[in-house]
Amino acid sequence: MKYMKKSFSKMVPYHSKLITDGIILNANEAPYNPPLEIIELSKEEMNNVDYNRYPDMDEVLLNEAIAKCYKIDPANISCGVGSDELLDVCFRAVLEKDDIALGFTPSFSMYQVFAELVGAKFIGVKGDDNYLFNVDDMINKIKEINPKLVVICSPNNPTGQYFSEKDVRRIIESTNALVLLDLAYIDFAEKDYCKISLEYDNVISFKTFSKAMALPSIRCGYCISNKDNIDMINAVKAPYSLSTFSQILAKNAISNFDLYKDKINEIKKERQRLFKELKNLGFVVFNSEANFIYTLMDEKYYQELLNNKIYIRRFDNLHYRITVGSQTENNMLLEVLRCAVQK
Repeated sequence: MKYMKKSFSKMVPYHSKLITDGIILNANEAPYNPPLEIIELSKEEMNNVDYNRYPDMDEVLLNEAIAKCYKIDPANISCGVGSDELLDVCFRAVLEKDDIALGFTPSFSMYQVFAELVGAKFIGVKGDDNYLFNVDDMINKIKEINPKLVVICSPNNPTGQYFSEKDVRRIIESTNALVLLDLAYIDFAEKDYCKISLEYDNVISFKTFSKAMALPSIRCGYCISNKDNIDMINAVKAPYSLSTFSQILAKNAISNFDLYKDKINEIKKERQRLFKELKNLGFVVFNSEANFIYTLMDEKYYQELLNNKIYIRRFDNLHYRITVGSQTENNMLLEVLRCAVQK
């Protein structure tokens, strides 16, 4: 990396190895495919695509479908290559060298990267010994350092903590900074409050098709905010970033979101069962309203899972994140851990 500028020299690439064999519980993916009706409908539309033409860079049909789902104006929506691209765009559009972005930690590791890419500084507000974040700590830190940007992930990745709408409003109303609400996992939580971003001029909500809607392969996300913030995002976002095929699949998924509800409820039930069983086995586990569970375990259990081709996310020798899989996948994970504990 001899051409990389010095300020980036310590950056480590975000990487998730492609795994095609075994039980894959390391990337917070859905254990199910999108409903067949959505796939078939999309195939029909793809037969009429002009392959020699660029995609619609205004994502008109997709934005209209999202707007209809939430009963909002399409002008309040922008789409991108995953919600990651849109978050990155906001960091680049708002932050200048030496500006401060504030968030909780541990959280999605790319927030710090997005800040560092523009020469800004990311400061993390830590949780307590049980990895629970305190909203008052965040508000006090906001008053202390006056950040230019605040990012809140709810439910938080990787800990699973869900912030109530009331607490999120408290954070928003404590600052004039731009507040980014990363709601990638909120379809698995108690309530989706993404539309509160239309009530404040300093808030943008971000959602994705990668989690509850089981479409990470199409790399599509969207954000909701007032027109001024959407215009800012569209001004900075790369042109033609979202392919025609991604737009078609995403449009049909959001238009038929009711078809996902039973699967989402299954994930919630399995999450509770997995939490209870892991706790009974003696592991330290943390309450989650996402499609994963954060846990502490000895590395020997992680190695035992690897030996059985069961893949979970390892952060270090103690901290792990387990995606909630299908009932069969979860049973196999629990059986391997049960045997390992009894050895």
